[in-house]
Amino acid sequence: MNVVLVAIAFASANGAQASAGLKLMARNRLRSSAKERVAVIASSKFTVESVLSIPKNVTKDKQAQVVKVLEDQEKMLEKNLAQISSLDKQEKSKDEKEKSKTLKAHMNGKDAAMMTKFDEWSERMNKKTRLGAMDVLSKLKNAVHLIKKGALTGDSKSADSLNKVLESMGQMAGTSSTKQTFLH
Repeated sequence: MNVVLVAIAFASANGAQASAGLKLMARNRLRSSAKERVAVIASSKFTVESVLSIPKNVTKDKQAQVVKVLEDQEKMLEKNLAQISSLDKQEKSKDEKEKSKTLKAHMNGKDAAMMTKFDEWSERMNKKTRLGAMDVLSKLKNAVHLIKKGALTGDSKSADSLNKVLESMGQMAGTSSTKQTFLH
C-alpha cells in the first residue's frame, strides 16, 4: 500500500500521470483479493460437479474412496474460504482503513469516489464469494454425512435425502432439476 501512496504522490504532481497512477492502484486493489475469490469459486464449482457425478450403488471400499475424495475437497474449500476471510479481515483492519482514508484525502473528488466504489465492489464480491462457498461447504458436509450413513450402499432414506442435497447443488451449478435423479 505504501508503494501505491508514493505512486499517487508522484502522479499528483502531473495531472496526466495521476490518472495512470490511479489506474495502477485500482488494478492492484482489485487483484489483491481476486486470486482468492477465483480459488474459492473454482473449488466450489469443482466440488459441486464432483458430488453430482457420484454413482448410485457402490461397494463399501468404493464408498470409502468417495468419502475420502469429498473430505479432501471439503478441506481444500475450507482452506480457500479461510484465506478469503483472512483477506477480508485484513482489508477491514484499522490500519488499512486509515491508509485508505489518507490516500483518498490526497485525491480529487472523482478519483476518491472511484476508489470508494472499488472498495465497495471488492467488499461485496468477497462477501458473495464467502457466502456461496459456505453454502457449498454445508451441502458437501451434508452429502458426506449421508454417504457415510449408507446412501450409496442401499439405505433408501439416506439416498432420498442425498438426492435432495444433490438437487440443490445441481441448481447451484445451473443444472435443470425437473424429473432428474442425480444418483446414477
